[in-house]
Amino acid sequence: MAVDITAMRAYTDGSVFTHVVGASPTAPTDASTALNVGFVEVGAISEDGITESTSQDRTDVFIWQNNTLARRIPGQFSKTFKFAAAETKIFNLGIQYAGSSVTTTGEGAAVQEKAPSTDIRRWVLNGKDGSTKGIRLYLPLAEVTDRGDVVWQSGGVTVYDWTLTAYPDASGVVAYRYYIGVS
Repeated sequence: MAVDITAMRAYTDGSVFTHVVGASPTAPTDASTALNVGFVEVGAISEDGITESTSQDRTDVFIWQNNTLARRIPGQFSKTFKFAAAETKIFNLGIQYAGSSVTTTGEGAAVQEKAPSTDIRRWVLNGKDGSTKGIRLYLPLAEVTDRGDVVWQSGGVTVYDWTLTAYPDASGVVAYRYYIGVS
């Protein structure tokens, strides 16, 4: 089998979108059509990009004969996406402080912070490798389930480190994937 280096991907650019609480923008159905105007871009993402993780427990079943592994039964499954939003703006503050009062003021914003509440939204993650390769993931039900430390420092920008957990929709799908430039 020949190696085809043109099939390799290096997503060096991309974007993350979600929507305001209560909105239901139309889901994307491909990788290139413009998103529904209800989706709002989170903005700059830190240089680490997006890390996708899959976890599934397995239960080993051994049989008596030769103490042999006979089966690995699939168990609990989870899909997460981790990234750090690098822009401090009203929209992102609403995600960071879900369930809190976030308002615009004459000088910027005010947050009356409470413990985070459940905030399940639709999310779109785009990855680009040049102009001819790309991926779009549509997460029909996902929420920020982990918020990392917000660091104030002189050596870098403040970022909002989020882990999204994707939940299955009515069809059991946690992520719809659309690729550009795959043959």
